[in-house]
Amino acid sequence: MINRRNVLKSAGAIGIGSLAGCLGGDSNSEYVRPVEIEDWPPESYTDELNTWNWYAEWNEWGTETFAEEHDLDSFSTETYAAPGDWFTNLQSNPENHGIDQIGAFTEWQYRAVEEDLLEPIPIEMMPNVEIPDQYLDAHQEQFWSDEGVGGLYGVPHSVVISPIVMYNTQELQDPPESIDILWDEEFANEISMIAHQPAILCEAGALYTGQDPNDPDDFEEIREVLEQQRDLVFTYADDHQTQMQLLMSGDATVGTHMDGRAFRAMYNQGGDVDWFIPEEGATWGTDTIIIPKNAPNPVTSTMYLNFLFSDEGMERMIETSLYRPPVDNEEFTDGELGDIIREKWDDEWEKYGEAEDFINDLVLSEETLDNLFHNWPRSSDVIERYDEIWTAVTAG
Repeated sequence: MINRRNVLKSAGAIGIGSLAGCLGGDSNSEYVRPVEIEDWPPESYTDELNTWNWYAEWNEWGTETFAEEHDLDSFSTETYAAPGDWFTNLQSNPENHGIDQIGAFTEWQYRAVEEDLLEPIPIEMMPNVEIPDQYLDAHQEQFWSDEGVGGLYGVPHSVVISPIVMYNTQELQDPPESIDILWDEEFANEISMIAHQPAILCEAGALYTGQDPNDPDDFEEIREVLEQQRDLVFTYADDHQTQMQLLMSGDATVGTHMDGRAFRAMYNQGGDVDWFIPEEGATWGTDTIIIPKNAPNPVTSTMYLNFLFSDEGMERMIETSLYRPPVDNEEFTDGELGDIIREKWDDEWEKYGEAEDFINDLVLSEETLDNLFHNWPRSSDVIERYDEIWTAVTAG
């Protein structure tokens, strides 16, 4: 499912924007790729913007605010439910997809890079894009391009841990923090597994069998344990919201998800849920912003990406999504970002629970990171085998 929001200025406003085009938004600007931008801020850019992102509230706020500040004539935002929606669109319409910017995550970004569907982004000249090395280096190692001033395929905007174990606290108290709970017959027909894409389901199987989820050495064992678990699972949720609602309602006692969705359930919805990272580990990765090849407004898209990484942009991302931005822990505990969370938590943001608990959830200690697998690199063979296992298990 794709939700669309399109906004056009009035005729009078369009006239004003067109007159101002030589200094800002200009529908007749020469086509310039992101890595061909020579000066910052760019002097000339087109006056439209079309974005896809499943961080819907953040993206809607961002496009509307950016469009007003830069006098754009029109903008549109779209929200997709399945991670392959945008990828299929680029594949089928590589030159006429009409998309300027997409919110993605690593695996689908990798597939798009492999098919030469993305533009490198010149982060070195973008003043707001400052990402700590512990998060940027791993991504940059896999997705750096030497074009232009140097560009990156996809810019990480949030750090996500999965699969975490999420449970309903009315049905279950103080569980052992092991992934074994997802194979415990005590919870037969009370387990819901997030399975909106193959990797997260197969990662759970890899962790349960003590394998590296990025480079497992026994795919058959992963398949076997997931097929054994199938008798205990009452549903494989195919989207984030469904899985979150199942666990909040108590229809599911325990299951898997991303940590950001646990935060949304606890602090946005006030749900009776809690979560833990299994002692066997989990994976960490980043949700990214990408610019596709043949984007109709590449310079405007690059400027908008930089805008999203402003202090206000990161604040709004936390407020609207409750996902973890890629910043140092000190920004949460002792920095301005933490102060903003504490100040706005109750009265302005109207969140549930305690701000300090949320801040503690955002902090990733060295001990925690040492027990996590970065979710990339992952070979094409692993991706294909995970696809096969996922199809066999969820279809069975």
